[in-house]
Amino acid sequence: MLLSSAAQTQSQQISVEKNIKILKGKLKLSDKQTKKITTILEDQREETTTAMNENRGDRQVMDAVIQEIAKKTDNKIKEVLTEEQIKAYDKTILNRQAQVSKQMKRSKK
Repeated sequence: MLLSSAAQTQSQQISVEKNIKILKGKLKLSDKQTKKITTILEDQREETTTAMNENRGDRQVMDAVIQEIAKKTDNKIKEVLTEEQIKAYDKTILNRQAQVSKQMKRSKK
C-alpha cells in the first residue's frame, strides 16, 4: 500500500508539473501567477487524494467530491488570471473535457 501510495503521489506531482507547463505556455503566465497556480494545483492534488481515500468503494460519491474540488480549483485559478487569460483557460478546459469524453467513449467500445 505504501509503495502504491508513493507511486500515486509521484504520478500526481508529475501531473501538477505537466499542467503548469501547459498552462504557462497557453496562458503566458507570469512567474508570480505560475507560483500561485502551482500552489492551487498542489492543494487540489492533496484534496483529491484525501477524497479518494475517504470514499473508496463508493465511486459516485468519489466522483461528485472530485468534481466539486475541480470546480473550486478552477475558480481559484481564475482569480489569479487576467480576463484574456480566463478566456484562454476556459477554452483549455473545454478541450480537456472533449478529450476525456473521447477517451471514455473509446474505452466503452
